[in-house]
Amino acid sequence: MIAMRALQLDFQRAYKPVPWLGLAVLLAALVTLAMMTGYYQTLNEETRLSERKADQAARLSGQHATVSRPLTEHAARAQMLEVKQANQVMRQLGLPWNALFNAVESSGGKDVALLSLEPDLHNGVVKIGGEAKDFDVLLNYVKELSTRDVFGTVMLQNHQIQRDIAEKPVRFTLIAHWKGVAP
Repeated sequence: MIAMRALQLDFQRAYKPVPWLGLAVLLAALVTLAMMTGYYQTLNEETRLSERKADQAARLSGQHATVSRPLTEHAARAQMLEVKQANQVMRQLGLPWNALFNAVESSGGKDVALLSLEPDLHNGVVKIGGEAKDFDVLLNYVKELSTRDVFGTVMLQNHQIQRDIAEKPVRFTLIAHWKGVAP
């Protein structure tokens, strides 16, 4: 038979052990916090000093007129190209785009479906592709576009009757001269 030892349970310990490991970690954290605070203040002071120097340099550079050097031939060409591109963008932004879209969309009604709209600013024309219910609707669409203030002459470039579709719609391409866009 095995003898069993009596178990001693102490629910109210008289002495409390000091958690040395916990105190060591707390002390290390406080030392690290103090060091980081000092480092933060040092960086903050360096930042303020750099900002003051930058402001002072900006003020000094604003007071002195800059001496421009003559452009090299390559730099002059690059600058001219950049100016030309900027002028082209400004010209495109100044075009009456809303008037163009309104004229093209409102002229056809429900019997004309627009498939493409290709402005050619270099030639001053707009290529319009679409599909009409029948040939008479297409001709009325061309006449209607011709009356709009946005367009000069409107010409039918090509058309094709879609015989494989039961309603036999007419697919077309128009060329319209866009007023206000110099070729």
